[in-house]
Amino acid sequence: MRPEEVRDLLPLYALGALSPEERARVEEALERYPELWAEAKALMEAAAHLAEAGPPDPVPPGLEARVLRRIRALKRPSPWPWLGRAAAALLLLALGYGVLWGGGWLLALREASTQVRTLVSPEGQVVGRVVLRGDRTALILLDRSPPRGKVFQAWGLDRGEPIPLPTFRFPIKTLRLPPEALAVAVSLEPPGGSPRPTLLLGLPQ
Repeated sequence: MRPEEVRDLLPLYALGALSPEERARVEEALERYPELWAEAKALMEAAAHLAEAGPPDPVPPGLEARVLRRIRALKRPSPWPWLGRAAAALLLLALGYGVLWGGGWLLALREASTQVRTLVSPEGQVVGRVVLRGDRTALILLDRSPPRGKVFQAWGLDRGEPIPLPTFRFPIKTLRLPPEALAVAVSLEPPGGSPRPTLLLGLPQ
């Protein structure tokens, strides 16, 4: 494992969100690259602070924009590009803002009921991730902004027709799935949204 790959896994390691095999690989790599211990320790201290704190506060204005800037600033190729970057960005924000929206999602990564699904375009390109908590709240993380004149629209997927969910312009969005929805997809739509998807952007894998 290369140092840059270890760095992308450190936030998930600090949160206890890795499998036992992945955790063992990270610990072995930390012995090989002792210079990464300071970074690992800082992330573990931030995660411990979150675990000891109370319920998340309301989302302050502009927090989503700051999260996205942090994610874009952490561009390093690895097998965990989006989940690792998102965890790192939210941990950094938690250090500055305390237990906020980011802290709640970080703690959710430690729960067995939380699912992380990759969003893949019809052409096979990874376009983002969806983190789905056990309470059916979803965090959508996309790797792009919508083109001019378009908005993103989320869709709940069940065994029938897609269920239209809110539209959004920013590449990070939280929403609650209806009870019948099993997963989330994202499309590009005209402002105001559509009753059915017109241009699929990402389907869950």
